Amino acid sequence: MSEMPAAFSSGSEAGVAPGERGRSHPGIHWAWRVAVIITICTGLFHLINLVDAGRVELGPVLVTPFRLAFMLSWLLLMADYGVNHRLPHVDYADVLVASLAALFLMRGIFVAETFGIAVNWVLTGAGVFFLIKHGMRDRFDACLVLWTIVAAVLVICLFGLLEYMAKSNPLFASIQVQAIGADIRIGASDQFYRIRSLVGHPGFAAAIPLACIPLIAMVLWRRRLLMTAALLLAAATIFLTFSRGSWLLAALVLLPLGAYLGRFWLRNNLKWLALAALLLAMLAAVSAVGYWQRQEVSDRLSEANGEAGLRPVQVRDGGYSAVEGEGVRPEGSYLYFDIDDGFYHGGDGAVTLVLYYLDDGYGRVRIEYVPAEGTDNGEMYRSSAAVDKTGTGRWTTAAFYLEDARFQGGLNGADFRVVDEDGQAVFSKVTLRKGRLSLPEVVAQQWLSRRGSLATRLEFFSFTWNLVREHPLGVGLFNTPGTGHHAIDSLPLTWVIEFGWPGLLLLAALAALVLREGVLAGRNPWGPPAVVFLSLLILLLHGAFLMILYDKPSLIMAASLGAVYASVRPWGKGGAAIELDGWDCVA
Repeated sequence: MSEMPAAFSSGSEAGVAPGERGRSHPGIHWAWRVAVIITICTGLFHLINLVDAGRVELGPVLVTPFRLAFMLSWLLLMADYGVNHRLPHVDYADVLVASLAALFLMRGIFVAETFGIAVNWVLTGAGVFFLIKHGMRDRFDACLVLWTIVAAVLVICLFGLLEYMAKSNPLFASIQVQAIGADIRIGASDQFYRIRSLVGHPGFAAAIPLACIPLIAMVLWRRRLLMTAALLLAAATIFLTFSRGSWLLAALVLLPLGAYLGRFWLRNNLKWLALAALLLAMLAAVSAVGYWQRQEVSDRLSEANGEAGLRPVQVRDGGYSAVEGEGVRPEGSYLYFDIDDGFYHGGDGAVTLVLYYLDDGYGRVRIEYVPAEGTDNGEMYRSSAAVDKTGTGRWTTAAFYLEDARFQGGLNGADFRVVDEDGQAVFSKVTLRKGRLSLPEVVAQQWLSRRGSLATRLEFFSFTWNLVREHPLGVGLFNTPGTGHHAIDSLPLTWVIEFGWPGLLLLAALAALVLREGVLAGRNPWGPPAVVFLSLLILLLHGAFLMILYDKPSLIMAASLGAVYASVRPWGKGGAAIELDGWDCVA
């Protein structure tokens, strides 16, 4: 049998009965366990609560699978307490969560249209925390919550990989897309498809498996082959969401920490590491060869002699003017191009067209071309998917995959045209290549196409600091400039903007609390409390940059992990309410 590191054990010694939280009616408690499993799973599988089949209106009440399981779990918990004639034991963790819940209700109570939203989120987050914390009775209950999270996350990962292979998510056919945000820039082409899985948004679909990686390693420690497969599944999902925040968090936090904690294992398995490095180098070499042998034509519109098999043409409804040193801007809405017949003429197969442009205006950008087989509606041309401009004033890219184009001068003598609805964008380069983009190119385009979003987020830090200096008490509850109820992407910055210096002090206090818990957990880094804390910390760090806790699945996962951690942390006054040894939750 594989041995766990010596530091993996914590809590009580072998043979000592686990700590318990009072009596419980066996039948009711088993029903509660089943209901909580369903609650966690339906909470993490967020999309099933958004599809038409998962939403039933009973008068003013909207019933979803999560809400139904959540209410049933609470009824069973209250019945269990009632049968045993006792009340829950309240500690500092309960006071902290209740205080934060009250703070969020205060943020919403002054604005009528946001109060319902605030109540919804508070009931979800605080409700799941109290449900699990006061429902758990012993080690099995704590492990059951962790097992459920791991199993649900692996289902999310598997569904996500199947979704990526199909380049579609069947749940989106009947979903309220506005509830999760339309990621149109990336969705314009299946070249840039991002996994949404059962969660709903690529950023959140990456944060959840990323936070679950420590739990996967702990739960499947004995089953090394299965653990490796599960970790690879999670890593592939994180990668294919193309969530830059998750990539950076993994690179800056998880990988260095994993390398440090597993340094002895790494030393004993250098040959396997060398083999993995060799395989990665070979893969990189193959990708490089494919990149240099790609077949493409382009036109650097910002340069006088930038034509390389592709050129813009002036037609009656498609004139353009040069913007010195930058490119060209259409005089109307159309920008026409002609392709060298020696490169592509007629229907020679699928192509990928990449636009490089200055993101000015708020119209949409798309490609129009003559299809090889004609159109279903009798039109002479077909439109690609469209990309929404966001008015960032920054250079960005968009890629369009055209599977059925016939480039024979069918559009006013040109082969295709770029449509910029408001004519505000400046185009600096257009590239057309045969076939699909390679994976490294997809990664590069994913990063470049959203660099404006990254810059905008970073600018909010200086914006927040300047605003606090001008408004020491903040700008008011739910009054963050230029934003809706989701405020800006960073949840901590929202607090600072709305509450001013008191909000900053609150964040400092929470940061000090997290730092203190991290130091205590670091004394036994392989113990279950430390592993649960690390998973929770990853979600919180993700939320410091992306408003990750304003998404139901991540909020439910954080609340569940917080409830387990508050119950099993051994360094509190009086020790852990539920003692966990290193092997208790290992499958």
